[in-house]
Amino acid sequence: MDGLAEVSYWVLPAARGRGVATRALSAVTPLAFNLGLHRMEIHHSTLNPASCGVAERAGYPMEGDKTRPALHADGWHDMHLHARLIDDP
Repeated sequence: MDGLAEVSYWVLPAARGRGVATRALSAVTPLAFNLGLHRMEIHHSTLNPASCGVAERAGYPMEGDKTRPALHADGWHDMHLHARLIDDP
């Protein structure tokens, strides 16, 4: 294991806006670091501001953009990259 993992989240429409994804991400992050991971990454479409908010509220600052790496049903999407390191506050 090289100490790097990617995490993703998806919440059913009926449960959105209640902080479910933020709480889940906030809970799983320290567990992952306790297992020996050094870096956790999140990639989400730049057209999904809700996912951006989840990442930032859970302590994953945005590091930058990736140009069209992901093919979704409606075409190629630019993606935001968020990350958190084991020694981040």
